[in-house]
Amino acid sequence: MRFSCLLVLALFPLSGSASFVSSQDDGPATRTDDLTEDERILHVLSRFTPGATPELVAEVRRKGINRWLKQQFSGRVPESETYENYSGQFKSLGMTLPEIAAGYYVRPEGTGPKKKQLTKEQKNVFKKRAATPTQEMMAWIFLRAVYGNNHVRNVSSDFFRNHFSVSISKGAVDRYVVGWEREIIHGQALGNFGDMLEATAKHPAMLFFLDNHLSRRPATPEELEKIARKVKKKTDSEERVEEAVELANQRGLNENYARELLELHTLGVDNYYTQKDVINVAKILTGWSMKKLRKQPGSPKGFYFFKNLHCEGNKPFLDGVIHENRENPLREGEELLEILKTHEGTAHYLSWKLCRYFVNDNPDRGMVGRVAGVFSKTGGDLPKVFQAIVDDPEFFSRRNYRAKFKRPYEFIVSVLRATRVEITNTKNINSIANKSQVLKAMNEPLYRCADPTGYYDQAEAWRDPGALAIRWTFVTDLVNGRIKGIRIPESFYDDLPEDNPRAWKEILVRKILPVVGVSDFISKKIDDLVKPYIDRTSRAGRKRLRTGIVAILLGSPEFQKQ
Repeated sequence: MRFSCLLVLALFPLSGSASFVSSQDDGPATRTDDLTEDERILHVLSRFTPGATPELVAEVRRKGINRWLKQQFSGRVPESETYENYSGQFKSLGMTLPEIAAGYYVRPEGTGPKKKQLTKEQKNVFKKRAATPTQEMMAWIFLRAVYGNNHVRNVSSDFFRNHFSVSISKGAVDRYVVGWEREIIHGQALGNFGDMLEATAKHPAMLFFLDNHLSRRPATPEELEKIARKVKKKTDSEERVEEAVELANQRGLNENYARELLELHTLGVDNYYTQKDVINVAKILTGWSMKKLRKQPGSPKGFYFFKNLHCEGNKPFLDGVIHENRENPLREGEELLEILKTHEGTAHYLSWKLCRYFVNDNPDRGMVGRVAGVFSKTGGDLPKVFQAIVDDPEFFSRRNYRAKFKRPYEFIVSVLRATRVEITNTKNINSIANKSQVLKAMNEPLYRCADPTGYYDQAEAWRDPGALAIRWTFVTDLVNGRIKGIRIPESFYDDLPEDNPRAWKEILVRKILPVVGVSDFISKKIDDLVKPYIDRTSRAGRKRLRTGIVAILLGSPEFQKQ
């Protein structure tokens, strides 16, 4: 089809001035930046929502940026009826971890691992049931982003989903990720960073993902001797005894979580700490593990501190010492977290990451420093930190406007928002979770980043031509109704005058790219596409034209930016 070729051309980042001029106010004469009022509104919406729409631009025009942000920072904006209707069908979202385990993870009666094996049919039924909570959670993430009204909470969740990254591809993490997303990533996205840090440190998903549940003090000589005697008595094999003793020695200190806690979650790579600090943090956190919440089969595990696995003694850390607490050694780890919550390095590192995420891949150093000051002063109060980003004189600089490149997740969500997609089969609400398969093809499947760094938010990670080709495929499949479970509704095209195709470009540009418009190059390509249809009257031809225009706009360089 002709528009597919045009779409390929459209995605190349060519230069050109914007062709469509929107009605914009110039703003106060005293303003030092050179963004118009509508550009300022679009800039805020591009950073603090999953995708700007004409309706949101109008809402912020009416309320003003600060009033709109204040309502968003509360995290209690009434949700849309569409969101409530869809999300209400996810049974597992309202269940506790034990309820989810009992309802989805218990193997069929009488077929445990020490009893008869499951039949192939039983395995398939069990596998499908056990996957339901994670599938519903994935669909919930998309529903919040596409249909929800608490935009800043959803964008903050997206940031922290990668900052505190865990992957369901590792072991039992998938059993805990529903609670992780619901209670921490979404639940605390507009709370306090320190509270979130401690919640992640004690959550089974993180304990399992970074192996801290395995970390324990090294075995004593007496314990090794006891193990040797036990294995010798049971096997009468010196070789088996040596293997058992070696294995017991290996089951000691695990530095994985300690390293990532410092490097990725708080201070940043090689900032302030040394390898000795990593080892001592691992010692401080020995015994931080998991234990079954109930004795029933399939019961999930919750945080549990095993005192007998904890390393004794004082532990030097940074410029001080965390003293041994024999009465309550759990407090040693909590004291460590308190130090990290309030450390200047944490304030600077988090502020740099947030400015990179919300402002520019290379944020202004002065801006980072000023935001870090607010982070420290407020104790990591996230809404106040977000407000500091917007209030900073650098935020509305022209160099930051349209400076970010959408990650695959951001691209797909913004496409679904821009086209007002509807779910075609409410009985199979999980269909929207299939979009995560598209993300897999684009190398950003939700909760499957094996690297604890999480997915990168810089443009250089996502501008690969092969990845862009998958975006083209997704767009063309969507506009042509080839994606199962969702579709662009006919109402999206209601305001296109049937007898005037020439007007369609401007109408659709305003819907899909409000304020910013498109380059002269893209505008001309759309004009070339329209010409053959000017005098055609067939409905099929007009339908191809409108989907062709939408595809070019969604694939344009302008739509890849935010």
